Amino acid sequence: MRRQTLMKSVGMMFGAGMLFLACGPGAAETPQAESSTSDGRIQAMAPPDSCDESVDIGWCRVSSDRVRCNSGIQMYAYSTPDGWCIPRDVCKNHRGPIICPE
Repeated sequence: MRRQTLMKSVGMMFGAGMLFLACGPGAAETPQAESSTSDGRIQAMAPPDSCDESVDIGWCRVSSDRVRCNSGIQMYAYSTPDGWCIPRDVCKNHRGPIICPE
């Protein structure tokens, strides 16, 4: 009987500790999902509106709806009114290549 009570107490303390970690004082701070560019504009990680490099920085036009990286993985492009667009460095963690030359 005493062992069951001890196990319940330990379980309750563990659960309370996990709740404190999840909902504690630091949980109200949200990480920034946007990055600032050198000219002060903010670039969000969202699909592009066009393939125009001057409008959507870091995106470029590709000829199909997917691109194969050197590791064999296929990265899918977004459909826009201008055509298929993909991030310039989409294959950087998959042994390249850089999809859109500068």
